[in-house]
Amino acid sequence: MSASGIGLYSIGVRGLDVPELLEWAGAQNVPFVHLRGGPRGFELARQSPQVLARWRRCGESCVPVTGVTADLDLADLFAPPVPERARARTELELLAAAAAAIGARWVRLLGRTVPRGPLLAAMLTGELPQIQLPLLVELHHPGWLAPAALDALETLLERRPQIRVLADTAQLAAALFSAGSTGEAGLERVLDLSRVLHLSDDGSGRDAAGRALVAQRARDRIGSGQDIEVAVEWTGQPRTKQACLDRYREAGRWWAQRSKPPPPRP
Repeated sequence: MSASGIGLYSIGVRGLDVPELLEWAGAQNVPFVHLRGGPRGFELARQSPQVLARWRRCGESCVPVTGVTADLDLADLFAPPVPERARARTELELLAAAAAAIGARWVRLLGRTVPRGPLLAAMLTGELPQIQLPLLVELHHPGWLAPAALDALETLLERRPQIRVLADTAQLAAALFSAGSTGEAGLERVLDLSRVLHLSDDGSGRDAAGRALVAQRARDRIGSGQDIEVAVEWTGQPRTKQACLDRYREAGRWWAQRSKPPPPRP
Protein backbone atom coordinates (compact mmCIF):
# COMPACT_ATOMS: atom_id res chain seq x y z
CA MET A 1 0.00 0.00 0.00
CA SER A 2 1.18 3.57 -0.70
CA ALA A 3 2.16 5.98 2.04
CA SER A 4 -1.42 6.85 2.98
CA GLY A 5 -2.25 7.99 -0.54
CA ILE A 6 0.65 10.44 -0.66
CA GLY A 7 2.32 11.18 -3.96
CA LEU A 8 5.90 12.12 -4.76
CA TYR A 9 7.34 15.24 -6.39
CA SER A 10 9.95 14.28 -8.99
CA ILE A 11 12.44 16.85 -7.69
CA GLY A 12 13.40 14.35 -4.98
CA VAL A 13 15.25 11.93 -7.25
CA ARG A 14 17.79 12.63 -9.99
CA GLY A 15 19.21 10.76 -12.93
CA LEU A 16 15.97 9.22 -14.24
CA ASP A 17 14.06 10.07 -17.38
CA VAL A 18 10.27 10.21 -17.18
CA PRO A 19 9.53 6.56 -18.08
CA GLU A 20 12.21 5.35 -15.64
CA LEU A 21 10.80 7.63 -12.92
CA LEU A 22 7.24 6.43 -13.41
CA GLU A 23 8.23 2.76 -13.61
CA TRP A 24 10.28 3.08 -10.42
CA ALA A 25 7.53 5.00 -8.59
CA GLY A 26 4.93 2.45 -9.63
CA ALA A 27 7.11 -0.42 -8.41
CA GLN A 28 7.31 1.32 -5.00
CA ASN A 29 3.50 1.75 -4.85
CA VAL A 30 3.65 5.53 -5.09
CA PRO A 31 0.07 6.41 -6.13
CA PHE A 32 0.87 9.49 -8.24
CA VAL A 33 3.72 11.80 -9.21
CA HIS A 34 4.10 15.56 -9.52
CA LEU A 35 6.51 16.27 -12.36
CA ARG A 36 8.93 19.17 -12.58
CA GLY A 37 8.10 20.29 -16.08
CA GLY A 38 10.04 23.47 -16.87
CA PRO A 39 13.55 24.00 -18.25
CA ARG A 40 15.06 23.04 -14.88
CA GLY A 41 13.14 19.77 -15.02
CA PHE A 42 11.88 17.61 -17.88
CA GLU A 43 11.14 20.48 -20.33
CA LEU A 44 7.68 19.29 -21.29
CA ALA A 45 7.07 22.28 -23.55
CA ARG A 46 9.92 21.15 -25.82
CA GLN A 47 8.96 17.50 -26.18
CA SER A 48 7.45 16.08 -29.35
CA PRO A 49 3.85 14.79 -29.42
CA GLN A 50 5.25 11.29 -29.84
CA VAL A 51 7.34 11.57 -26.67
CA LEU A 52 4.42 13.02 -24.70
CA ALA A 53 2.17 10.20 -25.91
CA ARG A 54 4.75 7.64 -24.74
CA TRP A 55 5.00 9.32 -21.35
CA ARG A 56 1.22 9.24 -21.01
CA ARG A 57 1.10 5.54 -21.81
CA CYS A 58 3.77 4.97 -19.18
CA GLY A 59 1.72 6.92 -16.66
CA GLU A 60 -1.36 4.89 -17.46
CA SER A 61 0.49 1.62 -17.00
CA CYS A 62 2.73 2.58 -14.05
CA VAL A 63 1.71 5.65 -12.04
CA PRO A 64 -0.08 8.81 -13.22
CA VAL A 65 1.32 12.32 -13.34
CA THR A 66 -1.38 14.42 -11.69
CA GLY A 67 0.37 17.80 -11.77
CA VAL A 68 3.25 19.61 -13.46
CA THR A 69 5.34 22.42 -12.00
CA ALA A 70 6.62 25.33 -14.07
CA ASP A 71 9.66 27.50 -13.43
CA LEU A 72 7.53 30.54 -14.31
CA ASP A 73 6.29 33.03 -11.75
CA LEU A 74 2.71 34.33 -11.73
CA ALA A 75 4.14 37.85 -11.98
CA ASP A 76 5.96 36.86 -15.21
CA LEU A 77 2.58 36.79 -16.94
CA PHE A 78 1.79 40.40 -16.07
CA ALA A 79 4.81 42.44 -14.93
CA PRO A 80 7.81 42.28 -17.31
CA PRO A 81 8.18 44.38 -20.48
CA VAL A 82 5.97 43.20 -23.31
CA PRO A 83 8.46 40.87 -25.10
CA GLU A 84 9.39 39.02 -21.90
CA ARG A 85 5.76 38.84 -20.82
CA ALA A 86 4.78 37.41 -24.20
CA ARG A 87 7.50 34.77 -23.95
CA ALA A 88 6.32 33.76 -20.48
CA ARG A 89 2.73 33.43 -21.65
CA THR A 90 3.74 31.35 -24.66
CA GLU A 91 5.88 29.13 -22.43
CA LEU A 92 2.94 28.56 -20.10
CA GLU A 93 0.58 27.78 -22.96
CA LEU A 94 2.99 25.20 -24.38
CA LEU A 95 3.70 23.68 -20.97
CA ALA A 96 0.02 23.43 -20.06
CA ALA A 97 -0.78 21.75 -23.38
CA ALA A 98 2.04 19.25 -22.82
CA ALA A 99 0.91 18.65 -19.23
CA ALA A 100 -2.61 17.91 -20.43
CA ALA A 101 -1.19 15.58 -23.08
CA ILE A 102 0.44 13.39 -20.43
CA GLY A 103 -2.71 13.38 -18.29
CA ALA A 104 -1.89 16.02 -15.66
CA ARG A 105 -4.73 17.97 -14.05
CA TRP A 106 -2.99 21.22 -13.07
CA VAL A 107 0.09 23.40 -13.57
CA ARG A 108 1.91 25.12 -10.72
CA LEU A 109 3.37 28.61 -10.96
CA LEU A 110 5.64 30.21 -8.39
CA GLY A 111 4.50 33.21 -6.37
CA ARG A 112 7.78 34.94 -5.51
CA THR A 113 6.30 38.44 -5.71
CA VAL A 114 3.52 39.78 -3.49
CA PRO A 115 1.31 41.81 -5.85
CA ARG A 116 0.57 45.42 -5.03
CA GLY A 117 0.04 48.63 -6.95
CA PRO A 118 0.27 48.34 -10.77
CA LEU A 119 1.15 44.63 -10.63
CA LEU A 120 -1.96 43.81 -8.61
CA ALA A 121 -4.10 45.93 -10.92
CA ALA A 122 -2.68 44.07 -13.94
CA MET A 123 -3.36 40.69 -12.31
CA LEU A 124 -6.94 41.67 -11.54
CA THR A 125 -7.80 43.16 -14.92
CA GLY A 126 -5.41 41.59 -17.45
CA GLU A 127 -6.11 38.45 -19.46
CA LEU A 128 -4.60 35.11 -18.53
CA PRO A 129 -3.12 32.94 -21.26
CA GLN A 130 -5.58 30.54 -22.86
CA ILE A 131 -4.66 27.23 -21.25
CA GLN A 132 -6.38 23.91 -20.74
CA LEU A 133 -5.62 23.32 -17.08
CA PRO A 134 -6.14 25.08 -13.74
CA LEU A 135 -3.21 26.96 -12.26
CA LEU A 136 -1.86 26.57 -8.74
CA VAL A 137 0.34 29.29 -7.22
CA GLU A 138 2.99 28.27 -4.69
CA LEU A 139 3.52 31.20 -2.33
CA HIS A 140 7.29 31.70 -2.26
CA HIS A 141 7.46 34.95 -0.30
CA PRO A 142 6.94 35.29 3.46
CA GLY A 143 4.97 38.47 2.89
CA TRP A 144 1.97 36.51 1.63
CA LEU A 145 0.64 36.18 5.18
CA ALA A 146 0.56 39.94 5.74
CA PRO A 147 -2.99 41.37 5.84
CA ALA A 148 -2.84 43.36 2.59
CA ALA A 149 -1.25 40.43 0.72
CA LEU A 150 -3.93 38.02 1.92
CA ASP A 151 -6.63 40.46 0.87
CA ALA A 152 -5.01 40.72 -2.57
CA LEU A 153 -4.73 36.94 -2.88
CA GLU A 154 -8.36 36.38 -1.97
CA THR A 155 -9.53 39.08 -4.37
CA LEU A 156 -7.39 37.71 -7.18
CA LEU A 157 -8.62 34.14 -6.73
CA GLU A 158 -12.22 35.24 -6.33
CA ARG A 159 -12.00 36.91 -9.74
CA ARG A 160 -10.00 34.05 -11.27
CA PRO A 161 -11.48 30.76 -10.05
CA GLN A 162 -9.12 28.85 -12.36
CA ILE A 163 -6.27 29.80 -9.99
CA ARG A 164 -5.81 28.19 -6.59
CA VAL A 165 -2.89 27.56 -4.20
CA LEU A 166 -0.26 24.88 -3.76
CA ALA A 167 0.58 24.98 -0.04
CA ASP A 168 4.18 24.11 0.78
CA THR A 169 4.86 23.35 4.44
CA ALA A 170 8.31 24.99 4.45
CA GLN A 171 7.21 28.15 2.65
CA LEU A 172 4.11 28.64 4.81
CA ALA A 173 5.99 27.86 8.02
CA ALA A 174 8.50 30.59 7.16
CA ALA A 175 5.65 33.00 6.46
CA LEU A 176 4.05 32.22 9.82
CA PHE A 177 7.00 33.74 11.64
CA SER A 178 7.74 36.66 9.31
CA ALA A 179 7.31 40.31 10.21
CA GLY A 180 3.73 41.48 9.79
CA SER A 181 2.32 37.97 9.48
CA THR A 182 -1.26 37.33 10.53
CA GLY A 183 -0.06 33.99 11.88
CA GLU A 184 -2.40 31.04 12.17
CA ALA A 185 -5.43 33.06 11.06
CA GLY A 186 -3.61 33.89 7.83
CA LEU A 187 -2.59 30.27 7.38
CA GLU A 188 -6.24 29.25 7.56
CA ARG A 189 -7.12 31.79 4.88
CA VAL A 190 -4.44 30.36 2.59
CA LEU A 191 -5.55 26.78 3.23
CA ASP A 192 -9.09 27.79 2.28
CA LEU A 193 -7.70 28.37 -1.21
CA SER A 194 -5.39 25.35 -1.38
CA ARG A 195 -5.84 22.29 -3.56
CA VAL A 196 -2.40 20.65 -3.17
CA LEU A 197 -0.05 20.29 -0.19
CA HIS A 198 3.66 19.54 -0.44
CA LEU A 199 5.25 18.03 2.66
CA SER A 200 8.61 19.72 2.27
CA ASP A 201 11.67 17.92 3.60
CA ASP A 202 15.14 19.42 3.19
CA GLY A 203 16.70 17.16 5.79
CA SER A 204 16.08 19.49 8.74
CA GLY A 205 12.90 17.65 9.70
CA ARG A 206 9.23 17.90 8.90
CA ASP A 207 8.52 19.17 12.42
CA ALA A 208 10.91 22.13 12.09
CA ALA A 209 9.75 25.73 12.47
CA GLY A 210 6.01 25.34 12.14
CA ARG A 211 5.91 22.80 9.32
CA ALA A 212 4.04 20.29 11.46
CA LEU A 213 1.42 22.94 12.25
CA VAL A 214 0.86 23.64 8.55
CA ALA A 215 0.59 19.92 7.82
CA GLN A 216 -1.79 19.30 10.71
CA ARG A 217 -4.10 22.13 9.73
CA ALA A 218 -4.22 20.79 6.17
CA ARG A 219 -4.78 17.26 7.48
CA ASP A 220 -7.70 18.46 9.60
CA ARG A 221 -9.28 19.96 6.52
CA ILE A 222 -8.84 16.75 4.55
CA GLY A 223 -10.51 14.90 7.38
CA SER A 224 -13.42 17.34 7.14
CA GLY A 225 -13.82 16.73 3.42
CA GLN A 226 -11.68 19.38 1.71
CA ASP A 227 -10.04 18.01 -1.42
CA ILE A 228 -6.28 18.53 -0.98
CA GLU A 229 -3.80 16.34 -2.85
CA VAL A 230 -0.68 15.60 -0.78
CA ALA A 231 2.83 14.81 -2.04
CA VAL A 232 6.31 14.58 -0.55
CA GLU A 233 8.95 17.06 -1.70
CA TRP A 234 12.45 15.83 -0.82
CA THR A 235 15.05 18.56 -1.39
CA GLY A 236 17.88 17.27 0.80
CA GLN A 237 20.89 15.20 -0.16
CA PRO A 238 21.47 12.78 -1.71
CA ARG A 239 18.76 12.66 -4.36
CA THR A 240 19.23 8.96 -5.08
CA LYS A 241 16.34 6.57 -5.50
CA GLN A 242 17.00 4.92 -2.15
CA ALA A 243 17.39 8.18 -0.22
CA CYS A 244 14.24 9.59 -1.78
CA LEU A 245 12.30 6.41 -1.09
CA ASP A 246 13.44 6.35 2.53
CA ARG A 247 12.28 9.95 3.06
CA TYR A 248 9.04 9.26 1.24
CA ARG A 249 8.24 6.31 3.49
CA GLU A 250 9.22 8.25 6.61
CA ALA A 251 6.88 11.04 5.51
CA GLY A 252 4.11 8.50 5.04
CA ARG A 253 4.49 7.22 8.59
CA TRP A 254 4.68 10.79 9.90
CA TRP A 255 1.54 11.77 8.00
CA ALA A 256 -0.31 8.71 9.25
CA GLN A 257 0.45 9.74 12.83
CA ARG A 258 -1.18 13.11 12.14
CA SER A 259 -4.27 11.28 10.92
CA LYS A 260 -4.85 9.45 14.19
CA PRO A 261 -7.22 10.91 16.79
CA PRO A 262 -5.57 11.94 20.04
CA PRO A 263 -5.63 9.33 22.80
CA PRO A 264 -8.49 9.67 25.30
CA ARG A 265 -7.80 11.60 28.44
CA PRO A 266 -7.40 9.47 31.57
